[in-house]
Amino acid sequence: MLEALNRDAQNATIAKFIPNELDAEREKVALLHQQGSQQAELLREQGVQQFALLRQQQAAASGSMHSRRPETLKIDIS
Repeated sequence: MLEALNRDAQNATIAKFIPNELDAEREKVALLHQQGSQQAELLREQGVQQFALLRQQQAAASGSMHSRRPETLKIDIS
């Protein structure tokens, strides 16, 4: 297509093409950045949930261990 045009027309066509391509690439980058941010937020939320669940499990395990007091041996010395 460009070969059929004279030199000035080729340059003009290329000059129009480049900004359009740059805009398209910028849109792709913006979309990828947005998707990456969303994934990072989801991972952060999952981490918070996993941490909260782990704390609950530890508290439950710790509570069951501490709810039973060790029996003391009373020795009657006379």
